[in-house]
Amino acid sequence: MNVVRLLVLGALREIGPAHGYAIGQLLEEWQVQTWTHLRSGSVYHALQQMAKEGLISAGEQETGDRGPGKTRFKITHSGDAAFFKLLREALSSFDLIELSSGIAFLDALLEEGRELLVETAERLNENADRLQKIAAITPAGTGAPRTHDLLIMWSANLSTTADSLAKILARN
Repeated sequence: MNVVRLLVLGALREIGPAHGYAIGQLLEEWQVQTWTHLRSGSVYHALQQMAKEGLISAGEQETGDRGPGKTRFKITHSGDAAFFKLLREALSSFDLIELSSGIAFLDALLEEGRELLVETAERLNENADRLQKIAAITPAGTGAPRTHDLLIMWSANLSTTADSLAKILARN
């Protein structure tokens, strides 16, 4: 799953045709840098690649006061389908950054999005319980690889994420 693609396609769905700088500015307004590893160059690379793949179309160049013109991009039907595919994958992911990117666009899927989050929360809790059971039979100790400690940490992480999803669902 490519978080950058989801964010760029989602941004285009939100603001309509836009150039790379405007998309980057919107993502900055959303403060995505606080919950992803997004770099400004990633947006431009994603735009170029998705244009080659037909997920977005490059429109006319806008003339600017300074420097070269800016190309406006518009999401295509294929891009819209890719957005929803990526969104469904993100809302089903255990990866916190991917899941966060999906939650950012949760409203685009309405009831299906809620159902995906419910299923993800259930799977997170099931895996947290499984890790707790494994930790219970794994000797605690110091030195590499500290498996017991890691199992406890990951179990807590999964449980906390599931709890957070429950809170999000309760507000919607």
